[in-house]
Parts: sequence; structure tokens; C-alpha cells
Amino acid sequence: MSLAMKKPMPEPTLTIQEPVPQLLGTGGAPTARIYKRIRLTARKSSGLPVSILAYVNLLEDTGGNSNDALQVLIKISDSMQFDESEFPEALRKLVEHFRRETESAVRVKILSLFGDLANETNIECPPLIDEVIGLLKTETSSKVLSQGLSVLERIGRACSLSSVAYVNKIVFFAKSKLFSSNHNVQRHAIRLLGAFVLVSDAEKESLELIGMYTDSSDARVRAQAFRSMLTLGERGVQLPASLYERACRGLLDDYECVRKEALQMVYELGIRHPEKSVSVPDSEQEIRLIDDAFGKVCNAICDLSMHIRTQAAELLGGMTMVSDEFLHQTLDKKLMSNMRRKKSLHERNAEHFTSGEWSSGKKWADDAPKELVNAESVSLMASGACGALVQGLEDEFLEVRTASVNSMCKLALKNPPFAVTSLDFLVDMFNDEIEEVRLRAIYSLTAISKHIILREDQLETMLSSLEDYSVEVREGLHLMLGACKVSTKACLSLVVQKVLDVLLKYPEDRLSTFGCMQRVGQKHPEICMIITPQLLQDHPFFDSAERDVEDPSYVCVLIMLFNAAQYLPPMLGLFPETIVKHYAYLRDTMPNFVPHLNLRGQSTTLTLTGSTGSRQFLETLLNNIQQAYSAPYARKTLLVAVRENLDRLAEIDPAFSGTANFTATFLGTQLLMEQLQVAISGPPTVAPLKDCLNQLIRKCLELQNLFCGLTIDDHLLVKQMCLRASALNLVLVVKDRTQSALAPCQLLLQIAADASNFLQENGSLVADTFTSAILTKLTSIGDPKPGRVFREILPLVQAAAPVTIPKINTKIKMCKARITEPSENYHNSDNIVKVTAGLIAAVPLVAELENLPEAQRQGLRLKIKYPDQNVHIIVPRKRDLKKIMTEEGESQSHWRLRTTVLLSHGVWTEASPVDIGICLSVRPSSELELCKPVKIQFAPKPVKRGI
Repeated sequence: MSLAMKKPMPEPTLTIQEPVPQLLGTGGAPTARIYKRIRLTARKSSGLPVSILAYVNLLEDTGGNSNDALQVLIKISDSMQFDESEFPEALRKLVEHFRRETESAVRVKILSLFGDLANETNIECPPLIDEVIGLLKTETSSKVLSQGLSVLERIGRACSLSSVAYVNKIVFFAKSKLFSSNHNVQRHAIRLLGAFVLVSDAEKESLELIGMYTDSSDARVRAQAFRSMLTLGERGVQLPASLYERACRGLLDDYECVRKEALQMVYELGIRHPEKSVSVPDSEQEIRLIDDAFGKVCNAICDLSMHIRTQAAELLGGMTMVSDEFLHQTLDKKLMSNMRRKKSLHERNAEHFTSGEWSSGKKWADDAPKELVNAESVSLMASGACGALVQGLEDEFLEVRTASVNSMCKLALKNPPFAVTSLDFLVDMFNDEIEEVRLRAIYSLTAISKHIILREDQLETMLSSLEDYSVEVREGLHLMLGACKVSTKACLSLVVQKVLDVLLKYPEDRLSTFGCMQRVGQKHPEICMIITPQLLQDHPFFDSAERDVEDPSYVCVLIMLFNAAQYLPPMLGLFPETIVKHYAYLRDTMPNFVPHLNLRGQSTTLTLTGSTGSRQFLETLLNNIQQAYSAPYARKTLLVAVRENLDRLAEIDPAFSGTANFTATFLGTQLLMEQLQVAISGPPTVAPLKDCLNQLIRKCLELQNLFCGLTIDDHLLVKQMCLRASALNLVLVVKDRTQSALAPCQLLLQIAADASNFLQENGSLVADTFTSAILTKLTSIGDPKPGRVFREILPLVQAAAPVTIPKINTKIKMCKARITEPSENYHNSDNIVKVTAGLIAAVPLVAELENLPEAQRQGLRLKIKYPDQNVHIIVPRKRDLKKIMTEEGESQSHWRLRTTVLLSHGVWTEASPVDIGICLSVRPSSELELCKPVKIQFAPKPVKRGI
């Protein structure tokens, strides 16, 4: 085996199973990994024939032993890497063995193998379909028939059949098996019809044929009939309203699987035919189909199965076209005591608020039942939509309660009167025992905040949840309080006082509380003006003591008042002299929370360029670079200056930060490339060249992985830049003569192939001169050995012209991170993390990530660097990374990482800083830093010996 390791394999047969990174470092490590992978592949296939015909011949040598035949078939399924030219002969022999085989299990496995071949190889599907149908025509075993129908579906989906003749052949065969006495055969035949019936034919006889089997004696067949009709609807078939009666009968089925599909059918028909009139049972009246379907779905919330109740609660949120009277009935719940109607707590609180009465203490039993109810008129069974959502909110399973909250939110967003009615019920869900349900209720109330105004009795329930142990619940409540409006001065005072009290208990919620008070001030400027003297403790006659501007509670009050004064300038006259000084300080230290105000002649306005000025400035910089195209020395100086200006532009104009950072990174890559081009012809300098080359590779990785929103032209420029960098990498490694050039050569070929495929897929794009020349050279090389590739591309690399400057694209966003906890104060000597040497210290970490694509989530890492230069890369848990909630809902590209970093080390003589940062892993042993690391003073102490 060691000899095989030393002998290089030819490139055409080299196969790498895992995704290959776009750029690799130089050295022998990548080569060792490639050889190791080849060795493992050889070990896996050693001792077994590599031809499918050899496998099939082994199948024929089993001598009728079914167990041996099954083992051979399993080996064929595990391999799936065969010569395509052998497929016709192998298929013929497998069919012959199928006809001779008496054991049904072997025949089932052969059919399954046909499906595997269609999914994982490039075998021709039409002959395979003909063979499968031919084998099944004479088959009598129900197991084999069921497997055969399933395989036909797999083959059809894998090959995306476009031939109408073969589709009709599959459909005709499926119809012939509908009359089988076995339920599995019927079920697979109905499923095959739903997947392949032509849309033009489905609305006629095929749809009616499938509908007949909703009355089958077997529950699995009935469920599959409904599912196949729904599949036809997903494929574009117009499901007729005449199916509604069948679906309603399915809701009364004894089996859960049937009720589940029938409920989905009722929902689909209600959405597709909302204005269709249907008759009310035991009555001559007619109602809209969407209203009747809404009532049927509401009835399903009382189903015995938790899954059906969850599905019904989820479907209610999509039926937004229902009439208002039916919608409001979902929250109608009557309370009775001794056959008399009793007012609920919500009704009593609402009456107290509207009447404005004070509680005198003289009323006794004011909630006593007054209205007499006839016992014969009371029904304990569910009746239509009455109280359906209330029933869902009170369900014992959290899945049902969560789905009910989500549906209530969706319906309230479309119906403002319903939002006001549902407010009390959503507030009650703040006391749920499950954190997920509480969060959903909080986020739902935040979403409908534009339709509601909070009362004092509702605020008491909300504010009591602010002391929740979960930081996510507290932050969600801060977001909700900032989004909602309150009705009175007492309500706002209650909110401010409770928020400040909780801040004393949870000081780590400082930033979230600041944001909450900022939005509260923006939404209530008039009420804030009324309570300003009270909050500032400002006496009309006597001077009050100046408060500490570092006090978080005082800062919260100032943030709220400053943001209110932004919309109500007369408030500025209520501020004492000390507030002016504090405003200037807070405006400088936290400009994202404190707006610009003209306080007593002070103006802290920053003169920014604005979006138009930023664009003009960027265009001027790029034009200057383009004009210096033919002057290399002036161009180099200009590139350095432009990079500095772009970095400054990214800091002062957030709207252009992504574009400025992308352009700066691109120009930095070009600058490094020009330096390396000059070094190729000069004397060898190993150390500077190696550092410069590593920086170039890192810049290319940043262009590929840290930016989103790129146009097709931008992607082409990035690929061309990476192609130049890989060519420079190969040239420098070969000239260095101290390391293997096989890995850089393979990397160049891979990037060239990727660029070539990209140009072919986008035929309108035109590559630059260097890219076209190097692709032509590499294509003409028959045996791409590193030495020959080096000789061919060396003249091209030396004479390469600068890359075209990218056009301005304001949609580019850069992936960045910001660590909010631990803060910079941790670097002080007062915040030292002390722990016994060898044990573990836990440091909480909270960070916000901007513009992180879904595809890059798996590459997120925590980087810990100790003073002895040891670096630990940690993979955070998936549940620690969640999307940031806003008033509009979940942010699609902004995430919050909340985790715990574990630190441990040997004994140190004194406390030293440990760097904690966030990075993105783009390939093995290479990470791109997303933010500046924070420093933690860490002091592992020796173990104290007891006496």
C-alpha cells in the first residue's frame, strides 16, 4: 500500500468525493489529503469487480440461491459507478434473471435496483420503462407489483419524462392495476396517476376515476385518493367544487390519515372557489363555500388526533377571505354558571375601561351571572367556528397552541377589527408554560401592533412577563413594547417604571432596553411631553441634583425623551441645563440611539455626503484609476490612496459600505497581483513573496465568500481574479523549487474549469484577454503536468494587463459581525476572569451578524487565541444562532449568536488577554475574520492546597 501511495495517479481518473475548496494554500498538505482519499477509495473497491457485467455474472453463478442473489444485488446497489456502455447488456441479463427467479424478495430487489440506476446513473429511461412494464404485466405477486409501480414513479421523476407516449404508457398501466384486490397495488397505482396524468386529461375522466376511490373500503386507498387529487391541484389542475361533498364526508372518517388529506382538500377547495354557494345542512339557506370550509376546519380543532388539530390550526391562518361574522366567532366563548351566562374576565375589563369607573369596593359579585339560559338550548358539542381559536389556544399540546397563535396573527394582519378582538387572547398566551409559545405570542402581537392600542389591564399582564428568565422572551417584549402604542399617561408611566425595574435585575439587557425606550419615545411624543418633569425629577422652583449620566436607568429616560423631542420640538424647552451637557455626551457615545436635536444652539450634525454624494465620490475614484491604466507607478500609488478612501467611505455611509468594501477588496487584490507580477522577473525573495501570496489568496477568498448581491458581471470579475491568482500561485511555487507543484496545478485546472462552465452557462458574457488565452492554453494541453502548464502560462502571467474595475453596484452587502457581549470594558483590570488552572471558565458571548447567507451558516466559527499563540476554533451549536426579530417579522439576513465560550489553560503568573472573535470557515485550516476580536483578561490560578 505504501508503494501505491508514492505512485501518482493520472489526473483523468482522479475522483474527489467531498466539495473541493475554491482556493488552497501551497505546500504538501493538500497533496497528502488527495493521496489519502485515493488510498481509501482503492481499499473500498479492492477484491470486487468494477464492471456491472461482472456483478451480473456473479448473479447468474448463484445457482438459484436466493440469499446469495440478494447479496450480489445489494453490492450492485452500493457501487453505482459503472461503465455506461455495459448498461444494455446488463439490463437484458437482469431481466432474464427476473423471469427465472421464483423468490419474490429477489424480484423486488431487482426492480428497486432499476430505480437506483435511474436515480444515480445516466442510464436511458425509455428502455428501462418498457422493461419494467413488460415484467409487471405477467406478475402475480402483490409485493412485486407494488414495488414495480413505485419504481416507475422513481424512474419518471428522475428522468423528467417529456415524451407524451411514455407518460401515457405509464398512466395506462397504472389504470389497469386500479382493479387489483390488494390495497398496496391500488394505492401505488393511484399515486402514479396523480404524478403523471396529463393536465389536459386530469380534469375529465382521470380526476373522476381517482375520486371514486375516496369511497374505497381500505383507509390507505381513500387517503391516497385525496392525496393524488391534491397532487394534481399542485400541478395546475383546476379542482372542481363538486369534490367538496366528498371531502366533507372524508372529515368524518374513522382513520386519521383520511381525515388529514380530506381536511387539506376542504381547505384547497375553499381557497380556490371562495364565492361558490353551498347549501347548509337541514336548511334551505346557502352560504359561501369559503365560509362553510372555514367552519369545517374549525370543527377539526376538536379532533381526537393532535396532528389533525395542529393541521387545522395552521390552515385557519390561510383562509383570509372568510366573512367577518365567521371570523369573529372563532373567539366567541360563552361561560355559564348554574345555567346562567357569565361574563368573562376580558369582557369585564373592557367594560371597566370604557366606563371609566373607579372601583368603590361596594360592589359585590359584580361578575355574577344575570342572563338565564334554557338548558335544552345548550349544546356541549362544537358548533361551526364558535370558539375554535380559543379552543386551539387552550389545547394541551404546544404544537396546537403555537399553530393557533400563528394563524390568529395571520388573520389579524388582514382584518384590523379582528386584531383588536384577538388582543386579549394573545396577551393571555404570555403566561404559557412553554417558552416557544410565549415567544410566538409576543412576535404575533408585535406584528399586529399597528392595529391595536394597549389598555392598562393588558399592560399589567405583559409587563409581568418582563421578569422572565429567558433573555429571548425579555428581548421580544422589549421589541413588542417599542412597537405598540398605549392609551394613557398612566400606561406609559407603568411601562417606563417596569422596564427600569427589570433593567436593575438584568443589566445585561442594556442594549435591548435602550432600543425599546427609543421606539417608545418615537411613538408617544405627546404623552412623553406630559411626564417629562416627572421622569427628570425637575422641580419648578428648586434646582435638583445632577444625575449620573452613566446610570443605565437615567440613560433610558433620556433616550426616550430625546427621541420624543425629535417629533415634538416644544419639548426642548422643558429640559434643564444639565440635560444639554448630557445630550452632547450621549450623542457622541451612542449616535444610533440618540437623534440629532438643536438644543440651545448646539448642533452636532455630521456633514455626510449622502447617497448621491457617495456615488459621485466613488465614481470619481474609479475614473481616476481607469485614467491611470497605462502608468503603472502612478497607478500603484493611486490604488493605495483609493483603498484608504473607500475604507473611510464604508465607515461614514452605511448604505454604501458593502459596495465600498467590495471595491476596496478588489483593488487590494489587484495591487497584490501587480506586486507579484513584478517579483516574478526579479531576484527571488522567499519570505516577502510567501506573505504576499498568502494575502492574495485570503483576498480572493473574501471576494468569493463575504459578499452577496453580486451581479453576473461581478461574479465573472471575481472568477477571473481567482484564475489569475491561481496562475500566479503555480508560477511562484514552480520557481521556488522547494515544494510540490501538484496541488497548485490541480487548483488552477479546477478554477479554470469553473470559469469555463460559468462562461458557457452565461453566453452573453465576454471574458478578458488573459482569461480567454489561459483557457485556450489549458484546453490544448493533453497531459496537464505542472511543469508543462508552467511553461505554457508563464508568458501570459508576465504580460497580463490589469483587471477591469467593477461597476458600481449598490446592492452589494458584506457579511460582518459585531460582538455586543463581552464589551470592551472586559479588558479592564476590574473584569478579570479567574479560574483554577485546568478547570473551565464560561464567558457568555452575544454577537450580531449582518448579511450572513443561509449557505454560510455551517461555516460559522468562534476563534479563541491565547497569549501563548495557541488558537482554538470552535463550532457553535445550531440552536445558538437565530434570526433577529424586527417589527416587520424575522430578518432574512441578520442573525444573533448567543452562546457560551469555555476557556481553560495551565497556570499563569498574571492575568493576560485572550482574544475571542468570530470567523467564517471557507476551507480546512483557513478562516475569514468577520469582526475585530474582543480581549478578555484571563487568569488561571494554581490549585490552593488545604491544611
